[in-house]
Amino acid sequence: MEESGADAVRGRLPSVSVVVPSYNYARYLPNNVGSLLEQQGVDVRVLVLDDASTDETPDVGADLARDPRVTYERHKVNKGHIATYNEGLLEWADGDYCVLLSADDLLPQGALGRATAVMESRPDVTFVYGNPVRFTSGGPLPEARGGGRSKVWNGDRWIRGVFRAGRNLILSPEVVARTTAHHDAGGYNPKLPHSGDLEMWLRLARRGAVGWLPDADQAYYRVHDSNMHHSRFDARDRLYQLRDGYESFLDGDGQGLPYAGEIRTAMRRKLARGVLRKAIRALDAGESAADGLTVDELRELAAELSDLRALPEYPGLRARMALGASRCGRLDPVTSLVTLRRGRDWVRWHGNRVRPV
Repeated sequence: MEESGADAVRGRLPSVSVVVPSYNYARYLPNNVGSLLEQQGVDVRVLVLDDASTDETPDVGADLARDPRVTYERHKVNKGHIATYNEGLLEWADGDYCVLLSADDLLPQGALGRATAVMESRPDVTFVYGNPVRFTSGGPLPEARGGGRSKVWNGDRWIRGVFRAGRNLILSPEVVARTTAHHDAGGYNPKLPHSGDLEMWLRLARRGAVGWLPDADQAYYRVHDSNMHHSRFDARDRLYQLRDGYESFLDGDGQGLPYAGEIRTAMRRKLARGVLRKAIRALDAGESAADGLTVDELRELAAELSDLRALPEYPGLRARMALGASRCGRLDPVTSLVTLRRGRDWVRWHGNRVRPV
């Protein structure tokens, strides 16, 4: 699109559409939107999308919308967070770049300018992220770093790294995406209410390169009792949600990747090892359960994902399970380490004769 005469004179700023989904977060909206309107070097437009809140959100939203850069819209009935995300990002966002920012989070000064500068210079980059800073609601904001150093990964390399990590490396508010790439990737998956963001980052990485700002704090993530991540899930629920985010990508946009089998195996192995370590920590603390599951259930959960005999944590877990939680809890750290090593030695000597207990 050609620039107008005025644009040519002053230089056109990158445009950023920011979607702020809100449900009963009226108390946070003024600071949230204020942090967006104060961003320098970008042309910001904000949509506050109220998902039928029962608090003072309509009054607060209407007041904020006095600024011509802010639009306030309200659902007549609650549609849930996934539908709200997709409405804002797919139907409203039309800037060069887009951001999904929960109403309880904030952006530090310069966050949008730093991220868009990377994508302005690299048209192949589909999204940029930095570091999130957690802060406690009611407390002062920590000082945010504003380093400008950037790193760009090939999409395939980034996808491999995220699968090997076995966890979502991004909280969410620290991401700025290219709007065309986001529209091409489609909406968040309603079948993944708690890992749809992980799948989205992978889908975007499938469409181009990924930018990272290692020295920049790109978002403030508020920690409070009503955070979505405080919902009550046991270890099994959380593991399944994470696994399903990965699997959904591989079964969708990731189909045809020549390394799909390799990263699927690596991801499942990483998840299984994490479950076994959770069981080991519980036993070392003298507990027979962790995160809502017994040690036996945790072991079975890991076995669903990978061959236990191939996991380095398993011999130590076997040894601890043989001792029992009460006896493990009385061991000092050195004795626990010896127990772990002896378990590994047992596996080396017995080889394929090892069977899950």
